[in-house]
Amino acid sequence: MTELDRRDVLRGVAGLSTAPFFVASVAGQAETPDGPSGVHVACGRDPASTLRVGWTGAPATDARVEIGRPGGSTTVVDAEGSPVPGREAVAYTAAVTGLAPDTTYEYEAVLDDRRAGPFTVSTAPDDADGFTVTGVGDHGIADPENPFQRPSTDDPEEVMATAASLDPDVQILSGDISYANGKPSTWELYFETFESVYAETPFMTVPGNHEAEPGTGLAQYDRRLNDLMPIEDSLGLDDLQHEQRWYHFDYDNTRFVGLSTTTDGCGDVSRAEEFVPIYDPTCEFGGVTYGDVQERYIRRVLEDAVADDDVKWKVVYFHGPFWTDSPDHAPRDLLRDRWGTLFDEYGVDLVVCGDNHVWERTKPIAAKPGRDDYAPADAWDWESDVGTTFVTNGTGGTSHYGFGNTTPSEFLARRTNRHFGVERLDVDDERIRVEYVTHETDENGEPIVADAFEIRKSDDRTERGARRPTQIDRYDGPVSDSLVVEGARTDDGAVFTGGQTNRIDLSFESNRSVRIRDRIPASWEVVAGDATRTDDGAPGDTQWVYFEGTAAAEGSVTYFVEVPEGPSATGRYTVGPFQASRDGEEWLAVPGTTSEETVVGFST
Repeated sequence: MTELDRRDVLRGVAGLSTAPFFVASVAGQAETPDGPSGVHVACGRDPASTLRVGWTGAPATDARVEIGRPGGSTTVVDAEGSPVPGREAVAYTAAVTGLAPDTTYEYEAVLDDRRAGPFTVSTAPDDADGFTVTGVGDHGIADPENPFQRPSTDDPEEVMATAASLDPDVQILSGDISYANGKPSTWELYFETFESVYAETPFMTVPGNHEAEPGTGLAQYDRRLNDLMPIEDSLGLDDLQHEQRWYHFDYDNTRFVGLSTTTDGCGDVSRAEEFVPIYDPTCEFGGVTYGDVQERYIRRVLEDAVADDDVKWKVVYFHGPFWTDSPDHAPRDLLRDRWGTLFDEYGVDLVVCGDNHVWERTKPIAAKPGRDDYAPADAWDWESDVGTTFVTNGTGGTSHYGFGNTTPSEFLARRTNRHFGVERLDVDDERIRVEYVTHETDENGEPIVADAFEIRKSDDRTERGARRPTQIDRYDGPVSDSLVVEGARTDDGAVFTGGQTNRIDLSFESNRSVRIRDRIPASWEVVAGDATRTDDGAPGDTQWVYFEGTAAAEGSVTYFVEVPEGPSATGRYTVGPFQASRDGEEWLAVPGTTSEETVVGFST
């Protein structure tokens, strides 16, 4: 599947009654908090002198930040407000400048006579001995009032507690942030839940596909988060008619570059078309596409970093991965062959993505000499000692994805879908040390580190003069410890009349013994076959179908369902994917086992 073919419309939603919330519906709107709520802080372009503070609340005459050194006088900074979808909700942003480097400040967010805080936050040092960054993708929050989310667990909170315990100077989230899926109150719950962390540690984000929400596109993300990012340069392309969702900032000796693989420049946002291709020529404005303008930005900002003697490291982050074994979201091959070439040309050290709910680390990857601009994956070199390391970490807490191959691809140094956790970057002048820190603990109560490596500079240089990075593996475990299940689904057909029976055949093969269960619309009735029980605890208006028996590494089951009848039953339904689990472990979706069925509700 190519970049231009991809569409992912509300993954996991099944059945006619599982349409997402639209803000015209009172049930989907957020109750506006009385005072400042969900306070969060971000870095400015220069984190040593600038911070940006955001929150949401009711409309107010006076919105401001009061900030100063603890025990000293305070400075008042006015905040700007922008409406967000919901019931009279406003997102406020205040840019605080002129701060002293390496200094701790105390601040409060104020709406008229209502306050939130005090919170403390520190600016970056001018010259640090080292600093720490934590990052994750695909985070979310368990919202029992939102039936269109992923399974409700406390894993997102555990993951963020793990990040906070590492005492980072900056946190990065590479897309799919709240999983509100069109319900404004889930955004409120997300920021309220993590306020104690995000209000005191700069929180830097880029949008994922789930920020493109049904009915409102990226409006929630833009006002709540994008307005806080240090977006100060659009290359003069103001006629692009898109929000700019890319930026960079320098923290000590490292240039961080945040990019967007999600756009609402064209496509039907009412259907939540999450993968609008950013190079689609139908999305051109001013003669350039959303991808073109970012490509020009990438070249300029990396060229500037190479010329700046104070910038030792270059770290890039965005949502959709270039190199992955998980088929749930295929690798962004078009972006890999355009942006990836620039990353290699300018010696980018580390690229961090999300999207697929797994952990994957590549070997160092570089472009082969003489390759074409749009050559396939084998035109890249991962047998060399030098090149960019690409990490996919979508294990923020919503779920895990499967892998599409039992043996890891040769470009991978490590992969696992057994954990939730964060990447920790410890940066100094000599190296970037990266650890995948899970929210599980060992017998001593310490977090389990499921992968570790370092990036150092080699003596090789690119044609642009950038020193190439090299990777040193610090993990002594297997390349893969994942549960890998391959499977197939066969249905009687794709169109059914009301009351008709559908035969469903499921087959699977796994690297470990597993049990399986299937997911069908709640209105469908199991009438015969190998199914032993159903459970309506599935997300949305769906149910689980279970098959009891001895766990096995391979097998097949057959069962029969009767589709509903009546005018209200007419429409299109999603069946699957079916899931597999080792006893007592998480249920894992089996890739490629989803089907779309159409029901004509009258019987014949």
